[in-house]
Amino acid sequence: MTSSTTTTTKYRDRTAEFHSITQTLKKIGGIAPVHQNKSYQANNSSPSKPLLSYTTRSEFNKKASLIGSGVQETSQKISRLAQLAKRSSMFNDPTVEIQELTVLIKNDITALNAALTDLQTIQNMEIADGNYSEDRFVHSTTVCDDLKSKLMGATKRLQDVLTTRTENIKAHENRKQIFSTTVSRENPFLRQAKPMTEPPPWSNPSNAFANSQPSGLPPNGVQVGNQLRYVFLHLYMP
Repeated sequence: MTSSTTTTTKYRDRTAEFHSITQTLKKIGGIAPVHQNKSYQANNSSPSKPLLSYTTRSEFNKKASLIGSGVQETSQKISRLAQLAKRSSMFNDPTVEIQELTVLIKNDITALNAALTDLQTIQNMEIADGNYSEDRFVHSTTVCDDLKSKLMGATKRLQDVLTTRTENIKAHENRKQIFSTTVSRENPFLRQAKPMTEPPPWSNPSNAFANSQPSGLPPNGVQVGNQLRYVFLHLYMP
């Protein structure tokens, strides 16, 4: 029976994790234990299977580099989106640009997640083929974890930006409502006309009778007629 000891340091020790994977693959017929590969390489000048596959390693490094560049470009787009989302003007709101940029960023994150899954698949294939060393395992695992952490950070930042955008939209709507209410109060042309409360002239019988009289006769017409008759009698009667 082989005993193994685990040394605890301030760094994360992935040795146990590596041996666990190799032992699991050994049980299902994947690869031989690592210490047997090292002994075989030391006792044979030309082993039948190299310890590392250059082609697979090159593919892993290339894909990891592309994912890293993609995460960086996506982070720059998120920064641009954050600047647009902070605008508070009611009359210069870049709604269309924000919507288009949001769709692009979401598509980028989806593609990067798929690429990261492929990268981990390549890592597992190398382990299954036996073309893997402990150092290589630690390095590739660190690369995958780092890329995954950066992508999760970008996703979280996008969610925060969209939350800020939603809050700004609500604030815009409130300001528009307040502005519309203030304008309607200060503009006299927007005020509703007061309804007529005075009754029409024909509704009062006295006014109707007064309006039916000729406008040429004064209200004291009888008295004026008597005065004219008196003058006529003094002028023409002996």
